[in-house]
Amino acid sequence: MTEKKEILRIENLNITIKNGSKRFHVLKDVSFTVREGERWAIAGESGAGKSMTMNAMTSLLPEESTEMTGKILFSTKDGGWQDLLALSYKERRKFVSEQIAIIFQDSINALNPNERIMKQWGETIRLHRPSLSQAELENHILDQMDIFGIRGGRETLQHFPDQLSGGMRQRIAIAMALESQARILIADEPTTSLDAISQRNTIEFIRKLLETKQWTLLFISHNLGILQSMCDHIIIMKDGAIVEQGTTDDLFYHPKEPYTRQLVRETMKIMGSSEALV
Repeated sequence: MTEKKEILRIENLNITIKNGSKRFHVLKDVSFTVREGERWAIAGESGAGKSMTMNAMTSLLPEESTEMTGKILFSTKDGGWQDLLALSYKERRKFVSEQIAIIFQDSINALNPNERIMKQWGETIRLHRPSLSQAELENHILDQMDIFGIRGGRETLQHFPDQLSGGMRQRIAIAMALESQARILIADEPTTSLDAISQRNTIEFIRKLLETKQWTLLFISHNLGILQSMCDHIIIMKDGAIVEQGTTDDLFYHPKEPYTRQLVRETMKIMGSSEALV
């Protein structure tokens, strides 16, 4: 079997946040490698460093108050590597927009409440494909609605976000995020603001999308139960550092670190299972 190509490398990433005269070392020597088509989870309790890692990879940290060392390497079409931290801040944002699509924790709230869905979605598409005619743009959106299971056709597109259910808004937000030609999908706690039924539907929806599109996934969550069902590799973080990383089966059934065992044990209690060998 041909080994999958490496698509992302994080090497000894350290982040310090400056706040006046104070400095906070929030990410400590984080390193991992992701291959094309893999589904990685980044897990840990609140404040573990999960979202900070995502923010560094996507150039969402404020330049003036952030110091970063190490490397964030993306594979390039010519077979080489581009270190994100070697680019200017402006260049980073442009480069990342071509490499990564992001589903935020508050995606359903990211939609502008004062604009109809059609206008917002259309403007997103124009950023990536400005040459599309209006008719082509509208037909593309209708096709995407079928793919993403967004009901209502043109009538839905004329609604404002607060006229739709949370689950419907989340699907629209995900569809809009994936209008880019990115190779990597980052989902940052995408079900946190949804009810239980919408959470299950959204997870199943993302799973089916991955099967169809073959994206590389980084799924960030404190919910190990969700991550076990979605991902083939897991990174466990605590206090800004990686505690343990490996395949999902290894971390669930043969965890090496006490902190990992604790998280797995708590997850299994919630799920009503005692299968994990902890």
